[in-house]
Amino acid sequence: MVFLLEEENAMFTGDNVLGHGTAVFETLKTYLNSLHRMRDRVSSGRGYPGHGAVIENAGARITEYIKHRQQREDEVLRVLRFGRLDVAADETTPEGKQTWTPIELVKCIYVGVPESLHVPASHGVLQVLIKLEDEGRTVHDSESGKWSLVSERSAL
Repeated sequence: MVFLLEEENAMFTGDNVLGHGTAVFETLKTYLNSLHRMRDRVSSGRGYPGHGAVIENAGARITEYIKHRQQREDEVLRVLRFGRLDVAADETTPEGKQTWTPIELVKCIYVGVPESLHVPASHGVLQVLIKLEDEGRTVHDSESGKWSLVSERSAL
């Protein structure tokens, strides 16, 4: 929930958009929908977060949050498809491991991030995987806990 102060083109963003870092969310699709609606309402006005400093250009910060989430989704897809992040733009042949647990994806995507932050990061990766599953792009094996891309075979 957010509140608008229309007289000042300002928004009280609560915990959705913070004055520092990124927010924790329960459902990525719902969170992204909220971010888009927030950005459409506040444009370049101020944001008053539940934590952290006042945000001078809330619309720009919300756009950063949306881009960050899209970047993470792109990284998850790249690792699921190619087994690594460093893939050339014209590369089309998947290689390497094809099924991953969320923590295995974190270890590949969050290289250089202290291991103590891997478990918290796995929550965001899991949310990406669930969103992709809802879109029909990933599948989850509940026995192994591993995720993979949906086969891209053509129907003949």
